[in-house]
Amino acid sequence: MPGAGGAVPFLAVETAVGGLAWLKLVGGLVVVFTLLLLFLKLLGRFQGGRPGAAAAMIAVHAVGPRRAVELLRCGDEVFTLYRYEQSVVLLDRAPFDPARHVPATPTLPVGGLLDRLRARRAGGA
Repeated sequence: MPGAGGAVPFLAVETAVGGLAWLKLVGGLVVVFTLLLLFLKLLGRFQGGRPGAAAAMIAVHAVGPRRAVELLRCGDEVFTLYRYEQSVVLLDRAPFDPARHVPATPTLPVGGLLDRLRARRAGGA
């Protein structure tokens, strides 16, 4: 049942000015994204916590398959955790000491042929 001019009434978009429908759409999207960003900012402020309470992993020592001892720094405290399967056990809780809890610098393993030749040359020279 085409209407006047052969247009299907439920598919026709009536606007006062030709580009006004797109302007309303873009304006609505801007408003929705602005409200979303404000909501996320407020949510982050409520969940922010206190300053200096950030957590950082100091070290992980593998004990076996799916088992590890982890040192976790949270604020001014260091937690020693034993993690296995899907469980975590608190082993120790101590104040943070920079001299004691600084992670060790990783060393490269001597495993490949070139690494063995370099180690032999360095040892013999």
